[in-house]
Amino acid sequence: MSITLLSNIILSFIITYAVIPPIVRVSKAKNLMDVPDQRKLNKTVIPTLGGVAIFIGVNISTLVFLPNIRLTELRFLYAAIIMMFFTGLKDDLLIISARKKLMVQIAASTLLVVLGGFQITQAYGLGGISEFSPWVSIPLSIMVFLFLINAVNLIDGIDGLAAGIGVLVSATVGVWFYMTGFIGYAIISTALAASLLAYLRFNLWGNSNKIFMGDTGSLILGVLLGAIMIKFNELNVLTANPFHFQQAPLFVVAMLIVPITDTLRVFAVRIYHKKSPFSPDNNHIHHLLIKAGLSHIAATAFLIGYTALFALLALTFQLYINISVSFILLLSMSFSAIGWLNYKSKQYQKNQEKATEEESSKIIRLLPLGTKVAEEPGKLSKKKLLKV
Repeated sequence: MSITLLSNIILSFIITYAVIPPIVRVSKAKNLMDVPDQRKLNKTVIPTLGGVAIFIGVNISTLVFLPNIRLTELRFLYAAIIMMFFTGLKDDLLIISARKKLMVQIAASTLLVVLGGFQITQAYGLGGISEFSPWVSIPLSIMVFLFLINAVNLIDGIDGLAAGIGVLVSATVGVWFYMTGFIGYAIISTALAASLLAYLRFNLWGNSNKIFMGDTGSLILGVLLGAIMIKFNELNVLTANPFHFQQAPLFVVAMLIVPITDTLRVFAVRIYHKKSPFSPDNNHIHHLLIKAGLSHIAATAFLIGYTALFALLALTFQLYINISVSFILLLSMSFSAIGWLNYKSKQYQKNQEKATEEESSKIIRLLPLGTKVAEEPGKLSKKKLLKV
């Protein structure tokens, strides 16, 4: 590893690590907190401005160590990051309407695709197509950015999940960029990974300095992951073995399998029930795992391992199966796995309710004759006067 890349990683980590405690203190002093409700899984008020620290760490480090800041696309990437930063910050502090947030996302995505050149042109034979024309590439790329920005935002529902997957993806692709000589994107990717690692220290084990990334962090993360994965797909064409991926789009989908399949499934369920696809609920993959009895950290670890497994499957499929069949097989396996998790979650809840009812019955049988018991739905008998 070059001294430049290593210095970039260290600086990004240190800056983010050093900035978070002051942000927490300011957030508590000014009451800039995330308040729990029936949909959220946190039980106490927590500061939500972790994205500010990620923004500062990534930007300072990359601007210091980027070897060629004259790259045109990077100017537009930073412009898009700044747009997402202020949109997310306003939403975290004051709340912004979904419509206004979407308009800024469209503007930032269009800027990246049309002017920045972050376009998906290589299809690698998917659906019999080797290369997309500009008329297909431009709208497709904008839609991909919009989808990923919102998908990453949706999975940021439990401690460490969005950041953990972000670390896995950015670190993996960052190593690939470095090994193939694309140092600029290696620096951006590894700076993001290091900054997210520093954030995870406080998000998972922060105690009095515990913090969430908020919309500020998830929107920035969505833009950066979209940008580096699109560049990976495009630059892979220029690389030779052993670093060339025969089915690069499949590997991209595998690395982002959790936000992709979770968002598609949740949107489909909401539309089926005649609801807006953007209406909030507690039906995400991480909600299912929590309902099945896992802790936040256990659920996050499971889904990061899930991502790594699908990445390995994608690498295996490309050796034996064509990309179109691989796509169908990979997505089918993921949706089937989520269906199984949904079934196990409901089964666990039923068992818990049954155990609670049995425990309540035991307590009732031990009560003295004529004891009155206040009703509590789902836990105690509906009889107001209990006899033994």
